[in-house]
Amino acid sequence: VMLEQKTDELYEELVDNMERMGEWNPNVKQVKILQKIGQDTMITHEVSAETPGNVVGPRDFVSVRCA
Repeated sequence: VMLEQKTDELYEELVDNMERMGEWNPNVKQVKILQKIGQDTMITHEVSAETPGNVVGPRDFVSVRCA
């Protein structure tokens, strides 16, 4: 896949604006940064969106992310 986007702009959208991911990703309902550890590591809580027919309900994840 070729993306016509600068890497620093992608980084900003995917890392710096992580809590806004639910605005553009239909599979994500919410992302919240629980704790930052240093400059590049964070603990996050994500909630997935419901699926059509709610066959698989929303799920919660706690993740450690290193940028």
